[in-house]
Parts: sequence; structure tokens; C-alpha cells
Amino acid sequence: PEAPPRLKRIVLIGDHNQLPPVVKNMAIQKYGHLDQSLFARFVRLGVPTLELDSQGRARPSIAQLYNWRYKRLGDLPHVTTSREFHLANAGFLHEYQVVNVEDYNGRGEFTPNPYFYQNLGEAEYLVAVYMT
Repeated sequence: PEAPPRLKRIVLIGDHNQLPPVVKNMAIQKYGHLDQSLFARFVRLGVPTLELDSQGRARPSIAQLYNWRYKRLGDLPHVTTSREFHLANAGFLHEYQVVNVEDYNGRGEFTPNPYFYQNLGEAEYLVAVYMT
């Protein structure tokens, strides 16, 4: 006789609020609904989940840029108390800012390979910021 299955629980860790998977074949993407992750499918189907409620990698002011995607996203205590989260960003006036980087040697963002974006002007700009 066949033994009964012993698996009682499975735990998946993911974030359905982040970027969806890249599916290169448009027919498979469209008709197979593969433009969503397995985790996003489970959420959509009502499988019980626990949602991120604390972040510990970004300054609170930067976390405010994306915390609207989560119901109750707060900061872990070290984000508000640790020294490194209060130091200035070298080369920048504000904690975060948008910088328009002009084309570099006549070229802006380009795609050397499918789904791979490159902007040498932005790379050179960042190197210059941290080298000064």
C-alpha cells in the first residue's frame, strides 16, 4: 500500500507588490497568465498570508516613497536610532533627489541585451559623485 503524504505545511516567502516575472514569449505571457508570480496568484486566490509590516533597510523618508503599497508598513527601531541612517548622502543636497543626467557621448539609456537596461551616463555620474 502507498504511504499517506507526510507534508503538512509549506511556507513561501515573497512579495507580490514587487516587480512581476519577465516572460519573453508574449503568447505564453498573455494566454498562460504568467505575467504574475506564483505568490501573487496565491494572494489573488485568497490563500492566507502575512504582509510585511516593518522595514529595516531604508531611511524613513525614503520608505515613505513605497510604503503606500503596504497596509501598515513601519520602521524597525534601528532605522530611526542608528547613526548611519542619519548621515548625509555624499554628493547630494537632500536625502533623496531626482537628477536629470544628460546623454553620455551622445547616448542615453540603451538595451544591449533583451530585458537589460544600461545607462553609462548615470553610471559615470555616480562615480563622479563619490570620487569627489
